[in-house]
Amino acid sequence: MREFLRKLLAGRGTDDCRSRRVILVPHCALNQNARVAGAAERPSAITELIAGLMERGIGIVQMPCAELRILGLSREKIDIRGVLQKYPGRAACRRIAAELVDEIQQYQQSGVTVVGVIGKNGSPACGVEETWSNGVTPGTGVFIEELEAELRDRNVVMNMTGTRDANPSETLAAVDRWVAGLA
Repeated sequence: MREFLRKLLAGRGTDDCRSRRVILVPHCALNQNARVAGAAERPSAITELIAGLMERGIGIVQMPCAELRILGLSREKIDIRGVLQKYPGRAACRRIAAELVDEIQQYQQSGVTVVGVIGKNGSPACGVEETWSNGVTPGTGVFIEELEAELRDRNVVMNMTGTRDANPSETLAAVDRWVAGLA
């Protein structure tokens, strides 16, 4: 312990073996219990996605679930997209997005590469290529719209794609392309 503190205080650091790479994933990728009732496709997590990221040495940042924070767990009878699109739902999404971009910038300022953001296609909040509006439809979820706006306002360029629980290999292929572009 003394050696660790001595190195730390001397500014030489420690034998840190972090990859210095992180990726943001939707809350439900790590916790299917946050999904709206009847929508969970897995008992706990998208294990292939999570394991794939870990195998690639990429740290995982679990994004907050805007739906859960704003509407709670019992939201199966709510027009989620409709509520999130209106004030105060959109304002709450923007606040959550601002906090998330603060975190992204903290990583970047500390020399950690934020590889990208993975959203949840088909979600009224976190969809990237597909959202939910009386069924799956092309478009972006309300939280992702606000996250993109916050990133744009702060001039933060970020890779972004959506995932589907059934197709984690497609998402990992996108991550591989992003990582290859870092070299």
